Amino acid sequence: MMELPKGEKVNCEWFLNLLEELSADRSRSATPDLLLGELPQLARDHVSQCSDCRAAIADFAETRQLFHGLACDTPEPGPWFTRRVMNSIAAQEHDAEERQEGFWIGVRRLAPRFVALATLLLMLGGTWAFQERRAANSRALEVSPVEGIFESAPSAPANDDIIAIASSSQEQAR
Repeated sequence: MMELPKGEKVNCEWFLNLLEELSADRSRSATPDLLLGELPQLARDHVSQCSDCRAAIADFAETRQLFHGLACDTPEPGPWFTRRVMNSIAAQEHDAEERQEGFWIGVRRLAPRFVALATLLLMLGGTWAFQERRAANSRALEVSPVEGIFESAPSAPANDDIIAIASSSQEQAR
């Protein structure tokens, strides 16, 4: 069997919780006496002793009668309702996140452009450096050292032996 909690304030909270748990099936004919009939004996005993709870059950019955017509007239949501609500929630969350992290979102949007620009600059710089090196090598070959009276480095041997061997092998092949 249920025991009534100790303390007047606790008892009133317990009673109000019991009222909220009542089913709303007979809301149109809800009167304080009918609602009390659905409650356990301990709750009825408490109402007989507490004037605040008597007023609360009267207000509760009147509220149920007023809202009975509203509950029946509400249309059922269509299958698209959930999707639209979820999209609306996602959009609001996105806006809130964008306000909080506005700078970093801008950086994320610009990142692919920065990568493309860096790639283009790298290719242009690499091509320019390669052409400069090639031009420097060709200038070095064009400028031959002036031979003076005294040679500082020995000149490369004229490979007459190789030329002679190559020419003799061509004569033999004929």
